[in-house]
Amino acid sequence: MSAAVVDLTGATGSETRFRHGGVVRTIWRLAGDRRAVLARSIGYKALQATFQALPVGILVAVIEALRRGSLTGGTLAWATLGIAVCVIGQWTAGFAANRSAWIATFELFGALRVRGLDHLRRLPLAFHEDRHVGDTVTAMTQDIASVEQFAHEPLQQLIGALWAPVVVFLVLLFQDVPMAIATIASVVLSLPIFYWTNRVFRSLAGERQDLQADASARMIEYVQGLPVIRAFRLVGERLGQLRAALDDYRAVNTRLAVRLAPLGLSFMATVLLGIPCVLFFGTLWLAGGTLDPGTFLIFAVLALRVYQPLVAAAESFESLRIADASLDRVARIFEEPVQPEPRTGAGLAAPLDVEFEGVTFAYGDDGPALSDVSFRAPAGSMTAVVGPSGSGKSTLLQLVARFRDPQQGSVRIGGLDLRDLTTEQVFDAVTFVFQEVYLFPGTIFDNIAFGRPDAAHEDVVAAAQAARAHDFIMELPEGYETPVGEGGATLSGGERQRVSVARAILKDAPIVLLDEATAALDPTNERLLQQALAELVRDKTLIVVAHRLSTIRAADQILVLDRGRMVELGSHEALLEQAGLYKRLWSERERASRWRIRPAQNETEVAST
Repeated sequence: MSAAVVDLTGATGSETRFRHGGVVRTIWRLAGDRRAVLARSIGYKALQATFQALPVGILVAVIEALRRGSLTGGTLAWATLGIAVCVIGQWTAGFAANRSAWIATFELFGALRVRGLDHLRRLPLAFHEDRHVGDTVTAMTQDIASVEQFAHEPLQQLIGALWAPVVVFLVLLFQDVPMAIATIASVVLSLPIFYWTNRVFRSLAGERQDLQADASARMIEYVQGLPVIRAFRLVGERLGQLRAALDDYRAVNTRLAVRLAPLGLSFMATVLLGIPCVLFFGTLWLAGGTLDPGTFLIFAVLALRVYQPLVAAAESFESLRIADASLDRVARIFEEPVQPEPRTGAGLAAPLDVEFEGVTFAYGDDGPALSDVSFRAPAGSMTAVVGPSGSGKSTLLQLVARFRDPQQGSVRIGGLDLRDLTTEQVFDAVTFVFQEVYLFPGTIFDNIAFGRPDAAHEDVVAAAQAARAHDFIMELPEGYETPVGEGGATLSGGERQRVSVARAILKDAPIVLLDEATAALDPTNERLLQQALAELVRDKTLIVVAHRLSTIRAADQILVLDRGRMVELGSHEALLEQAGLYKRLWSERERASRWRIRPAQNETEVAST
């Protein structure tokens, strides 16, 4: 597994830098100021393992006294009391270890999830478009949960399972060195098998987690697209893709089982060969007179206390490797460089003109979506962006909102390059009203106040009134407290659009970017939304991807794009006089606006139509 250098910024602003080269080491480095709690849980677990092993020493002492004939009632009582204390200590230390582990893992991985979401927020939009959303969701949920589950339980078990045999072995070592070596010999012989098992598991665990993520992504895609799938009768085909992903996931799990089962059994068998080994050498040395019967009995009885915990520890390594692969997937996200921005932005002051100077932007290797675009949208003006499909209109809006950065040239607001401003400054200056509206689960009030969480109720109501949304909101069962459902599913398209405009009005940013939102609405909703948009853009700088003739004609200037290049710029009248691309587009849209659908009278008319 390749190591990954990752920078994480905690809630306090301090940086935790770690190299993902091993899950235990990485968890420790991630712990930061929570290491003390994590260390306590590990210490308590080791103490619990010690209390589990100490009765072995007490039992050895009792057997030794019995062999010598010096066992008394007092000795037996003290031994019984000692074992009882060990049981109580084992329970107490186990409780403290679990409590500390819960606190440490809850705080650590809760903070990791928050940092992960913050990192995702600061990544360029291209990252999210190139990566399936299901893969990201799986990394931030299932993969972190796998590491969290390992850190809480299997890691603690692993510590106890490794520490208890060490304590028992030390007790046995003081009894007889040759017999102690015979006891540990099988453990040493099993190490190469364990190493090989670990390598096989590591090579397949990463593939397993990637295929699990792919299956989860297919499931999300299937559920989200179910209405379209049913409408086009693609249920079987899309379900087949989900089945294929699940089959791949099952296949890698089968390979894990097939390849690891023999290796795991070989490891456990080699470790447990220590039992006949102890019996063989014990009998041999007992017959030769170099070992007394009492010591032989001690090793015969207590050797299992060395082997059984090691076998249990080997089982915990499965969780370790799954956690290791999961952490590697999380690390890949943190490896992605965030969109650079200054710690303290330059001073932004009115007037907030929007300027493009020699801007070139490309998606990957597909050629430039925008090429050497230069124009200026004065503060308080309206600029309409028109052009054929694929000419770069939406890309231009995304650059103004700094969803992306140009490869060449600069985009400026108020004379300042967007790259010299903080995310908060750009957010405060720009509002983007999307054609496809997304409302977050919650109430209508929450969605309108999304850009201003501290907004008073009367401010939210005023924004809704300006957006022509107040009346329909008050007709809902719970008014502003009505849940909107996932993505706004309980509202119509026009209602979602007006809630979105109310959200933008409440934010009150000086620059408004509009991917014209009325194109797919019925006449009633279109009229209401046009009124709402008029309120939104009052005294604002507006850049709109325009489709409707009325919007285009009302613009102060019209920017015409063709294949990523700005081919014309000017007023409606001036561009018509140039008789270029704009005039052709305008003529086509005027002609389309007069189209009417009427029923055909006969087959000949149908054909001609």
